Amino acid sequence: MTAGIHNVGKPRKGVAVQYVIFGLVTGSILAMATVGFSMVRQTEGFLNIAHGQFLALAAFLGLMASRDWGVPTWAAALFAAIATGVAAVILSVVVFEPIRQKGVLVQLFSSVGVAYIIYGLLVMTFGANLQHYEVTFGSSYSVMGVQISFGEVAIIVTSAVSILALHLFLTKTPAGISIRAAAGNPDLARVRGISTRFVSYQVWFIAGFLAGLAGVMIGIIGSVGPELGWQNILLILAAAVLGGLGSTYGVIMASLLLGLAMDLSALVIPTEYRTVVAFVALIIVLLVRPSGLFSVRQRKQAA
Repeated sequence: MTAGIHNVGKPRKGVAVQYVIFGLVTGSILAMATVGFSMVRQTEGFLNIAHGQFLALAAFLGLMASRDWGVPTWAAALFAAIATGVAAVILSVVVFEPIRQKGVLVQLFSSVGVAYIIYGLLVMTFGANLQHYEVTFGSSYSVMGVQISFGEVAIIVTSAVSILALHLFLTKTPAGISIRAAAGNPDLARVRGISTRFVSYQVWFIAGFLAGLAGVMIGIIGSVGPELGWQNILLILAAAVLGGLGSTYGVIMASLLLGLAMDLSALVIPTEYRTVVAFVALIIVLLVRPSGLFSVRQRKQAA
């Protein structure tokens, strides 16, 4: 396996329902990787290409913690996610905050430069060879004729809990409501006394934390290498655009749909073309609905 989002374990025989499980695993990881990317886009106004490198950084940090330090896998994943969240905040302060007034294009191209810098540092620190987590997914269980392992359930549940926690945070806490206000109208938020700078730090941490969890999971089900970030940023972009760049919940649904589409396509075409399926679906949707399947802007215009 390469370092991208892939099926868990060896291919198993079964009906299409079996591939739905694979698709849910893929979609769950992609959702965690994309939702933070979308939040940064909403609050900061640019596409952060360096977001893909957050996944690679976390995958290496989790590998180091679990393999070299002997930390349990769940604790290694939590450590990697927190460390990546902190790194994302530091990057926002050092790189993106000083150039915020320079415009979206300056921020976009700066993020590309940051991505290459992180990539180079990862190669220098961890090497260019693929590495693997020393974990197993446990025993497989048969549920109504469908085989599912403990590891697959753990990934789906972790993603669901993370997204539910994010939903509750955004809708039930003052900090979350401030984030939504700043994303919707930053000028009005400032007038009402909301610290948009503090909101920005929170969003960057959330983006890094969720990307960190996703990166560790990608490393666990596949392999860890410095190319992991570049391989997955394209899928993250596809999911974000497909769901609508202004809709956090839309990108979650789009991620699940892309995951299902990619893995169900294995029933009729070779698995090497999974990524092609994702972008073909993206092109078709954008021809019909240019602002994305769940675009808030398009719904407001229609209203």
